[in-house]
Amino acid sequence: MRRFTLLVVLMSLLLSGCRKTPQATNQTLRVNTVTNPATIDPRQARDVNSIAVCRMLFEGLTRISKQGVPELALAEKVDVSADGFTYTFHLKNTVWSNGQPVTAHDFVRTWKQMLDPVFATDMAYQLYTIKNAKQVKAGELPAESLGVRALDAQTLIVELQQPVPYFLEVCATTPYFAVLEGQNNGPFVLDTWVLNDTLRVKKNPKYWDAEAVSLDAIEMITVSQDTELRLFEEKKIDWAGSPLSEIPRDAMAHFKETGQLRTSPFSGTYFFRVNTSGGPFAVPEFRKALALALDRTAITTHILQGGQTPAKSLVPPEMGLFGAGYWGNETAQQLLETACKKLGVAKETLEPVEISFSPALAYNLPLVQAVQQQWETVLGIKVVLNMVDPKVYSAALKDGKFQVATRSWIADFHDPINFLEVFQYKKASTNNTFWEHPRYVELLQKSNTCRDVAERKHLLHEAEAVLMDEMPVIPVFHYALNYLQQDNVEGVVLSPLGQIDFRWAKKR
Repeated sequence: MRRFTLLVVLMSLLLSGCRKTPQATNQTLRVNTVTNPATIDPRQARDVNSIAVCRMLFEGLTRISKQGVPELALAEKVDVSADGFTYTFHLKNTVWSNGQPVTAHDFVRTWKQMLDPVFATDMAYQLYTIKNAKQVKAGELPAESLGVRALDAQTLIVELQQPVPYFLEVCATTPYFAVLEGQNNGPFVLDTWVLNDTLRVKKNPKYWDAEAVSLDAIEMITVSQDTELRLFEEKKIDWAGSPLSEIPRDAMAHFKETGQLRTSPFSGTYFFRVNTSGGPFAVPEFRKALALALDRTAITTHILQGGQTPAKSLVPPEMGLFGAGYWGNETAQQLLETACKKLGVAKETLEPVEISFSPALAYNLPLVQAVQQQWETVLGIKVVLNMVDPKVYSAALKDGKFQVATRSWIADFHDPINFLEVFQYKKASTNNTFWEHPRYVELLQKSNTCRDVAERKHLLHEAEAVLMDEMPVIPVFHYALNYLQQDNVEGVVLSPLGQIDFRWAKKR
């Protein structure tokens, strides 16, 4: 009997010990993206979801660290010439998901493909820091003239058009990733992708820093925002909201009360693009009248309710350009009166102003409705709304089929030029306002060759002053990231650039 009792006690202690030993947590992270990524090709990725997935699947010469600064990734060492024009990258011994070595030749081939005039992408301009890149993309120079070459499999030499103080940060952006057909070289590899359902990635055992990756897989579902919140409260997904989706404004108050809503800065600006090619929109005073008639505080406080800040500049204030601001002393009504005099018309005879918007973002409709009311009240003009199918919205802007249209720009890297260069040339695929100004072009060109930090900042501030005086874009608000994260999730890195990185994430 004593022997049986002893056996029971030992078994009880053994089972108790098992219970005390932490069980292996399911290291699959589930998130919602609402809509499918437009692409998983880093050469074409432009929307937030596509960029997020590309960062899971691919790695660049550099990457952004947990602290938000560029650090070497596929590159083991980099040498920079004294004049700042030439970067020599010495690559680590890393491989693609099929075991094939990642080489300097992969970067040369990928960048030349992206800059081929027939290769469709809106992101080629990101490579224009490389010598002759812009001329190659325009078909004015052969690909062989591009300032990039592989000295050998492990040595990549990049010549720049001019010194770029933020070049190592640029190398961490998706347009600078190397691509090999059907392969990945990032912390995760593509497992399955069912359109309008689930995109699943799994840990890449061949990733050079695989030991730092705790997650086994990430599952990205595509459900509505309301369903997303229900799944989060049921603990069926681990992350909801920014930057992969939006928390509906009517749910903000609830999650603020429960203490679950998290907010962090986001270097992005929501604005109206103005078609400056004709009518009253060709007159700067008319565009400025629209800008000054906005009550941005009312929009951010009562409509958005997510920590966004009113914007009176294109570049977010954390990038250090805004200073005392750009607004003059004239009122919106005075500017409208000046514009009408230039046009030779009475205000009452103006055609209605049409605001085009996409319903892809839930707050777009209430926001443009508020703007409609503000412009009609403050300026005494008629305003109509034009809701455009999200599938054709970008094409409509590109083709100039709009008067005033909602749009936004999110920083790819932490430098004001990333916002300002968008509107440098009217033919640029990123511009879509048909506006160009010689002084603006000149100032940005000077900033590209300026090595003095303070002087360069002054040039960029002056350039933004030109932009805000001409007002081809009307800033409305600067973004904030609003998200929900389950308590057992840690290590997700969310940067002010709106980049979410799961490579260091894990579940307790």
